[in-house]
Amino acid sequence: MPGLFRSTRGHTRRRAASSVAVAALTAAAAFAGAASLAATAGSAGAATAGSRPAATRIGSVVALPAGARALGALPSSTSIHVDVVLEPRNSAALQAFATAVSTPGSPLFRHFLAKGAFATRFGPTSAAIAAVEASLRAEGLRPSAISANHLIIPVTATAGHLSTAFSVAFERYEVGGRVAYASTSAPRFASEIAPYILGVVGLDDIYLLHHQPLFQRHVVGNTGRVRFARNASGPKPCGAAAIPAAIFGAYTADKLASAYGFTSLYTAGDLGAGQTVALFELEKNLPTDIAKYQTCYATSAKVTYVKVDGGSKGPAAGQGEAALDIEDIIGLAPKAAVRVYQGPNSNTGLLDVYNKIATDDIAKVMSSSWGQCESQSGATIMNAENKIFQQAAAQGQSLFAAAGDSGSTDCVTKAGIQNKVEADDPASNPFITGVGGTTLKKGVETVWNESKSSPQPAGSGGGGVSSFWTMPSFQSGAPSSLNVINKNSSGTQCKAGTGKYCREEPDVSANADPLSGYMIYFTGTGGIGWTPIGGTSAASPLWAAFLALTNADPACKGPVGFTNPALYAVAAKSYKTTFNDITSGNNDYTPSGYTGGLYPAGTAYDMASGLGSPIGGPLAAALCALGGSSGHTVTVANPGTQKTAVGAKVSLPIKASDSSKTAKLTYSAQGLPAGLKISTTGLITGSPKTKGTSTVTVTARDSSGAKGTTKFTWVRT
Repeated sequence: MPGLFRSTRGHTRRRAASSVAVAALTAAAAFAGAASLAATAGSAGAATAGSRPAATRIGSVVALPAGARALGALPSSTSIHVDVVLEPRNSAALQAFATAVSTPGSPLFRHFLAKGAFATRFGPTSAAIAAVEASLRAEGLRPSAISANHLIIPVTATAGHLSTAFSVAFERYEVGGRVAYASTSAPRFASEIAPYILGVVGLDDIYLLHHQPLFQRHVVGNTGRVRFARNASGPKPCGAAAIPAAIFGAYTADKLASAYGFTSLYTAGDLGAGQTVALFELEKNLPTDIAKYQTCYATSAKVTYVKVDGGSKGPAAGQGEAALDIEDIIGLAPKAAVRVYQGPNSNTGLLDVYNKIATDDIAKVMSSSWGQCESQSGATIMNAENKIFQQAAAQGQSLFAAAGDSGSTDCVTKAGIQNKVEADDPASNPFITGVGGTTLKKGVETVWNESKSSPQPAGSGGGGVSSFWTMPSFQSGAPSSLNVINKNSSGTQCKAGTGKYCREEPDVSANADPLSGYMIYFTGTGGIGWTPIGGTSAASPLWAAFLALTNADPACKGPVGFTNPALYAVAAKSYKTTFNDITSGNNDYTPSGYTGGLYPAGTAYDMASGLGSPIGGPLAAALCALGGSSGHTVTVANPGTQKTAVGAKVSLPIKASDSSKTAKLTYSAQGLPAGLKISTTGLITGSPKTKGTSTVTVTARDSSGAKGTTKFTWVRT
């Protein structure tokens, strides 16, 4: 399978580390001056008589792991699926808008894009799309339908066709006892369309998934047994879950909710009703496990599975990651709906799942427990992810990602030793809220670190300095009291420039220690029913559940959206009442001597625990108090009762006004008689096909998400 990943629950993911590109083709927009590494690997030079037109290579090639042995050319008949990723029409404008709608104090704060508006406002122009598609066809390829946001053109072709079209060669390699393939050069495009191309994803499958699930291996009598009072409201576990949880010192959902202050939200009747949480998954799970969990907690959350690119290709039971994520959400936000997006564990699968979550725009909260070190992700994938995450921010979606379970050393060196200090992708992305890990025992939180030198080296919460992204404004602009810029801050790794710094992660944290783990029901590989499990991929959905509860609070008047600017703004004003400060421990997962204890916990922000863990009720109230989702008012004029003969032509304009004189309105309708339709400009046309009476509802929306409706009766005679 192409380019496999790891789950940050402890699954080790290996994938290509893109080499440093030779010359920049286009500066793909990066947040707050983030270093864009989309680059070219060379140019074909000027065309000569009988040669191909001038062309440019875009992107970079996979860095082969130590010991990889070349086996010769990949058979030309091998089928390969790739994504040709396009640049937005104006990357700087997209970045600016996504930042503005997420930043408290901005005039556009929480004036999010209406659903489906992204492609029109920020997608490539029709001319750019047509030019790229025509170029691909001219090279003998058959591009599939472009994605809904107009950023991805899927192409499936043989290795021979792709070799000719992109002027690349594919080699086979023996890697870790298996045969993999990779292109030996970056893809080439005609110079006239090169500015439209961000890169091509899917030209290798060098790195494979390694599973190391973080199930608790402790025995009866865990001295870290929790002693929180049971929640007065919210879901309560059955004895089948509560009894083994007490034995192993693990947490049932009610005790997690109590520990993190969700009780006041539950008491007010807030259980996440009306919210949808998306889960990014590259493995399957057993629905029967989820049903067993819901029966135990007496919940009935709606769980929907969305297969992307055919869904996961792994075993039906999975390794416990998906089960953990789903059950985490259900236990903590039981009235929220859960959409599980399942894709193949490949480079294109990774990108297509994130893209589907953004383009669907059904869930206003997403959690991902899959990641890998930045240098293995590579420039093309990280820049492509960034555009999708900016779209999500523009639409008011909150994205959380686990920061990894290997502490500050997220990457393995060529010698096979995990001692390279590096941050985790996508948790380090400036439009993601990275979630680190703590140990929560007897009401006290410390940085989670069962290091490789400990008796049970289970893992450690990820965190550190990005080697790719510069520090975003929500961090660089934080007051000194938060300690974001500290003695371990640096601008070297990402080449930030004099006086500037690199992005730091995680942003927040929560319990991730498998020895004080989450009690889930799982019967797949390594599971025996009710079992404790940990990792930062337990902490990430906990935060997603918290945001679902926050969005459901009537005081919020809409979704919080991309959370980081708001979280740092709240911390700047009321840190001690909204966050649990983690001040003990570090996330140096290596044996002593490799990193010197990077990174230590301290007062307020640190790169072992971020801002800390949530104090649920006060933090939710503070986030909601920052402002509503839109200050616009939309009014739709009622056209009155309509009477039309069957077969008669209709041309009825619906008129609406917006309190913002510059806002553009789009229209939709429900209940229109068969044969009639409404345009996005509000014109109802067609001819009624049947007699009867209908109630028609017309809605007008502007790009901030504000809307107005009107209802009227339509009689057909």
